[in-house]
Amino acid sequence: MSFSSVRGQDKAVEILKDEIKKGRISHAYLFSGQSGLGKKKLALEFAKAVFCSKKELDSCDSCISCRKVDHSNHPDLKIIARAEDKSAISIDQIRELKKEIAYKPYESERKIYIIEDADLMTKEAANSLLKTLEEPPEFATIILLAEDAGKLLPTIVSRCQEVKLTDVSAELIEDILLKKGLSHNKAEILSYLAEGSQGRAVKFAENESFFQERKNIYNFIANIEEKTTVEIFLAADQFNKLINNDFPFFYLLSNWYRDIIMIKQNYEQGVKNIDYLDLLKKSTDKYTEKNIIDRLEYIELAKKYIESNVRKDLTLEVLFFKLRQLDQK
Repeated sequence: MSFSSVRGQDKAVEILKDEIKKGRISHAYLFSGQSGLGKKKLALEFAKAVFCSKKELDSCDSCISCRKVDHSNHPDLKIIARAEDKSAISIDQIRELKKEIAYKPYESERKIYIIEDADLMTKEAANSLLKTLEEPPEFATIILLAEDAGKLLPTIVSRCQEVKLTDVSAELIEDILLKKGLSHNKAEILSYLAEGSQGRAVKFAENESFFQERKNIYNFIANIEEKTTVEIFLAADQFNKLINNDFPFFYLLSNWYRDIIMIKQNYEQGVKNIDYLDLLKKSTDKYTEKNIIDRLEYIELAKKYIESNVRKDLTLEVLFFKLRQLDQK
């Protein structure tokens, strides 16, 4: 695929190409930026370019090294990711890295380790990794992928060369979606909803029920003050199933209220749900800005509760009752 497949990150690509060109590949990089910008893809393309036997500043996609990276079986490339049942990179995973990294490369001049969700390492894992970053083998490169570099130990960040990935323009995201066969109308809507993340937009587009479920959420929340207790219980059960299927329920819910703030501030060009503009306008008179901020805080708190394994159905019920009470004030 080569670096050209990492769209919208020209500056980051140029930085890495320059590193290869000048032969000064760092022992540690930190690729930072929101989810869906292509941090892992960029790391893999960088590894391919470093390992490639035919090209100097990019990958050829055809040599044995490039093919091994594509098929996830290059002996000098290791990807460390959270276990499915874990919420963080564990110290055991970092200890395994420290054992392996001491051995020289098998086929290439360098060994490359990619650590996904590095900002979610346990404190013990982070401290253990720090020792390796302080005295790394000269042939090893560690690439940390993180959404929020601020969650990493400052001492870890200081020992890495940070490469910041930037949000992608709505126009580029729309073009990506159009090339995937999406209609112009849906591509335009998703390009705004994605908030600069092409990965998020593609994920939305690949969910065949996305637009219908989004409609169900917005029809419910736009008139929540009219919902009966029974209707709230039924909605909590319905949306609980969506959350269990990794649907971005809280993301959409928060966007709804943020759009209302945009309209109240006479900034319609900041509205994400452009196809619901008329309904959003009808909702603006119901709330003060403080009331909307309260709602956003309740939504964020409910999301945190669910991430902490509090019962989803109960959390949603409490959230909806609070939102309904706010409407009635």
